[in-house]
Amino acid sequence: MNYKEKLLNLNKLIGNTPLLKINYKYKDIYRCAYMKAEWYNLTGSIKDRVAYYILLHSYEKGLIKEDTKICEVSSGNMGISFAALGHYLGNSVTICIPKTMSEERIKIIKSYGANVILTNDFKEAFDLANRFEAEGYFIPHQFENEYNALAHYETTAKEIASKLNEVPAFIAGVGTSGTLTGRGGYLKEKYNSNGPHKIQGLSDDLIPKLYNPSLIKDIIRVDDVDSIVMAQKLCKELSLGVGISSGANFLGCVLSGENNIVSVFSDDNKKYLSTELCDDTLKSELVDSIELIDFEVI
Repeated sequence: MNYKEKLLNLNKLIGNTPLLKINYKYKDIYRCAYMKAEWYNLTGSIKDRVAYYILLHSYEKGLIKEDTKICEVSSGNMGISFAALGHYLGNSVTICIPKTMSEERIKIIKSYGANVILTNDFKEAFDLANRFEAEGYFIPHQFENEYNALAHYETTAKEIASKLNEVPAFIAGVGTSGTLTGRGGYLKEKYNSNGPHKIQGLSDDLIPKLYNPSLIKDIIRVDDVDSIVMAQKLCKELSLGVGISSGANFLGCVLSGENNIVSVFSDDNKKYLSTELCDDTLKSELVDSIELIDFEVI
């Protein structure tokens, strides 16, 4: 099977994820939020879309061949996606990841056959990736690669638009800014909505080149503990086992004061079993004040 056939195979396993309508009550007001369940992608996160898009177009442009070595800097999910997809396509993959990331993420990357290099911080990881690039490795540069945003513009945003007649606003935490710029940009064009919000605390200690401040209306600050407890509550009460950033995104929806707002559950909870996500002693008055009612698949 050549790389074109393999890319077609991968395309069938990525995207078209469920859209969940979550009904809740906050401050005696009933509202709902629409959340994309992105753990239904191949490796369990939203990053599969981006990795696929970058690899697809890089192969088409001749930037990658089946024997090309790939190296990327990642905090976890993108590294997992490139490890899985790259290895399947026949590429050797090296991921530079700060040693502070969860043990599960590091082990999952290795399980897909990738080489993992642990660094002290992101600066060291980027410096190392630059040296690999000088040696001829292909570096996706996820924080500035246009296909990061385009993947969300052409797939996830259109999937949302096919299900909803109106999107008043879109909530996005800032990691690489691909989700915010791509999906938020498309939805703002289609619905003339208020645009996405930036939730601080999700960025990897940098301002990505993909970050587009013109799409931002408001900034909603969400506490780490509140985000963790929100993710725990979604799991315990609705059986939605989501990761910490998903808890933050849902809180952003609640605190926005908007109804029918849209966001994303970026991944599930399996990559966080060694983190505070499994600490049942954490408390949050904010989360306690939110009543989760039910959800339905749209």
